[in-house]
Amino acid sequence: MIIGTLAACERYYVLGARFRKALEFLKEHDVTAMEPGRYDIEGDDVFALVQEYVTKTIDDCTLEAHRVYADVNYVAEGFEYLGYAPLERAGAPAVEYDPATEAAFFEKECDFILLRKGDIAIVFPEDAHMPQKRALVPATVRKVCIKVRVG
Repeated sequence: MIIGTLAACERYYVLGARFRKALEFLKEHDVTAMEPGRYDIEGDDVFALVQEYVTKTIDDCTLEAHRVYADVNYVAEGFEYLGYAPLERAGAPAVEYDPATEAAFFEKECDFILLRKGDIAIVFPEDAHMPQKRALVPATVRKVCIKVRVG
């Protein structure tokens, strides 16, 4: 997992052309003005999911991992905790990997980092992660999750 800010994201261009396209999309678009939904950047290889939601309690969140895509998460407004556990520490899945959802789901044992406006978090297939967890109080979050095919 990589945690940083959009303002200093150029250092992550070394991850490859798809990650560069994802990060440049975030720099070039005002995602606060975009409607929630999917935006193709490079077909199914790189696409953005603009989301708006109210953060949830841990009981309503899921710890997940993917096989095909890395997620580039960008918080445009609000704040949330992002849970993280290395996949090898996540244990056996509570719900096995399903290609239709491109996810496996795990129990909720993980560490948390607070993501704020302007932050990015890149999670790879070896990273179990839990988005949308609230801090002390619920918050409205405008976020973009860019799916980058790596598998």
